[in-house]
Amino acid sequence: MDKSLTYATLALSLLMFVRMFTYRRGSSQFRRDVSIMAALIMACCGATVIYILAGELVVPIKAWPMVLLLAVLTASLMRCGGNLSKVLRHPYGWDGRERRRG
Repeated sequence: MDKSLTYATLALSLLMFVRMFTYRRGSSQFRRDVSIMAALIMACCGATVIYILAGELVVPIKAWPMVLLLAVLTASLMRCGGNLSKVLRHPYGWDGRERRRG
């Protein structure tokens, strides 16, 4: 059985966990919703690492789309310096106000 996706998932999850754990807010505004989401993502990444290291999780070859999605999220998080709110923000600053005006 090929375990390359399992190793990729391990590396991506560990990288994302470490980057989010070492993020320093600095002058960025505190947002409770983003902080809760970041904590949940860190918990999921940490659990994934633990399950893989314990041998309880082997990623099947058919789960390649999930691993690709994890890679994109990890790359986005690394590009934004670990700031999850920048990952979730629309790239053009659109917030929907003109759509609500009617």
